[in-house]
Amino acid sequence: MARRTGTDDFGIVLALLVTAYVAYALSSALWVELVVLVLYLFTLGLAVRTSRPMPRQKRTVRVVLAVSAAVAAFALVALPATTADGVLDGVVCVILLTALVVILDRILRRTAVTVQSLAGALSAYLIIGMFFASVFGLMDSLTPGPFFASGEAANARSFQYFSYTTLTTLGYGDYTAAQFPGRSIATFEALVGQVFLAVLVARLVAAFHGRGEAVLPGNHE
Repeated sequence: MARRTGTDDFGIVLALLVTAYVAYALSSALWVELVVLVLYLFTLGLAVRTSRPMPRQKRTVRVVLAVSAAVAAFALVALPATTADGVLDGVVCVILLTALVVILDRILRRTAVTVQSLAGALSAYLIIGMFFASVFGLMDSLTPGPFFASGEAANARSFQYFSYTTLTTLGYGDYTAAQFPGRSIATFEALVGQVFLAVLVARLVAAFHGRGEAVLPGNHE
């Protein structure tokens, strides 16, 4: 049987997210931010295609994509650079949160553990870190004073680094939020990361166990 186009292409979604991660790790220039934004838009579109959501969800995602692209273009053309950065961070937050919901919905509806479902789970985990990195960027543009207590530069690279060290609870201590709103969000991110891993592992184990029971002799009708 021929494979249906657009079915569980989470491997491509994961590759796009890893590319975005590496791009931010190498540079925080404006053109890199624009490239990453385009990658996020493609990620959301592909996540919708591979997750096969309900018609209402598809319409919602189309609206999110169209509005996000329009707002990002307006910010780049009409707003000062510092304000545009904050707007772009807000747009990215919306895009990534939408993609996360779509991907998790597909993963939780699956009844078997496959390479694609694992790629989807890894994609969701990466998206969580990227989402909070954009939240930190948005907070930096909205609150006065430096974001980091150490006085380190607050940019896309540092926010991504800070986000993932928080999400994975590494806690190196070289980057720390200077104000309590940032500290509170960082603590919440750490909690989300731990809960996500616990729930995801439990879900995958349950699916794998159920699949094993289904193939045991005597379980066939």
